[in-house]
Amino acid sequence: MGTPQRILCVKFWGLGSLQLLTPAVTSLREQYPEATIDLLTLSTNAEFARGLGTGDLASFDDVLTLDVTGAGWARLAGRTASLVGTLRARGYDLVIDFEFFTRFSALVSLFSGAPRLAGFHAPSVWRGGFRGRRVTFNRYWHVARNFRALAGAEDGSEVGADEITPFRVTEAARTELTELLLEAGAAPERQLVVLNPNAGSLSLERRWPRERFVALGQAMLDHDGVVIVLVGSASEAEYTGPVAEAMTAAPGRVLDLSGRLSITASCALFERADLVVSNDSGPMHIAASLGAPTIGLFGPETPVMYRPLGKHVTALWDPPVCSPCINVHDNKRSTCIYGQPECLMNLSVGSVLGTARRMLEGELLRPVGPPTEVLGAERRRRIERDVQAGDSP
Repeated sequence: MGTPQRILCVKFWGLGSLQLLTPAVTSLREQYPEATIDLLTLSTNAEFARGLGTGDLASFDDVLTLDVTGAGWARLAGRTASLVGTLRARGYDLVIDFEFFTRFSALVSLFSGAPRLAGFHAPSVWRGGFRGRRVTFNRYWHVARNFRALAGAEDGSEVGADEITPFRVTEAARTELTELLLEAGAAPERQLVVLNPNAGSLSLERRWPRERFVALGQAMLDHDGVVIVLVGSASEAEYTGPVAEAMTAAPGRVLDLSGRLSITASCALFERADLVVSNDSGPMHIAASLGAPTIGLFGPETPVMYRPLGKHVTALWDPPVCSPCINVHDNKRSTCIYGQPECLMNLSVGSVLGTARRMLEGELLRPVGPPTEVLGAERRRRIERDVQAGDSP
């Protein structure tokens, strides 16, 4: 069939997944330097996708979108039919479906009319046998490495932090953020600590308890002289708000910006932050890629697959025997047998606080290796830190 000249990458769901897709896109550029490479994603992801790696190897030539907001089945079917018409008119030579195991993306790929299709495969998940190239999703590899393998660039090594291409933050976004911080009265001389107590709309079981975010933030307000910034989408503001309200501090020391930041201003905030503490979620991956010292909190999902990739990151995970209990093979449906996930309850305030303080002091500002290295060191120190902080697990 010859070398593909028009390639379409399909990734509908997850800002974090789009961030982790950048090494795969770079590899496609290197394999097919003359090809046009487009992305198909949801309309809510368009602004972020267009800002990924603007002007370099990880960027897309065009971003096509599907709007699923406020759509009933009939309207969604109409929009999908219109999208398929657009795809067929563009005449793609190769469509790579980077969704894990959704049948919807598999069908869109098929109906695109492309002669060559590629996607993830698992014997236990039916997605049709029409792909010419099927790649096994390896649950013992990081997701970014799985993406790169699907793009045809598996080289036997893990994806490094230097292979992740961050969102290109503009001066306009930095100005927008500065104005919001000034409006809120944030003290510019203080260190900026961003807390993300959310985990998106999928698998809410990934959220570390809100009261622990409150305790963490309050301890840092009282003893570390920082400004705490709470983030989240507009739909998450109701959940995030009580975290900010429960903290007591002087004006300008606790800022709730959930629902108030554009995606571009959010990236500017992560770029500026002295520390980000986040549940396993898209903001964690974006912050890590932008160079922010980032702590990722894990429980039902494993950092083997989803640890943040960045130059100044660490992943905290202290799992019981039942964790991890969600995975991409079952669309991340939780099978937790507890009312509140024990895996996240194992992460005490003292353990996270101790790690946060060391990162603010620069002691952990280094790339980390496989998560087992982090976990071993974390477990050795946890009891000592909890005793010092006067906190129980």
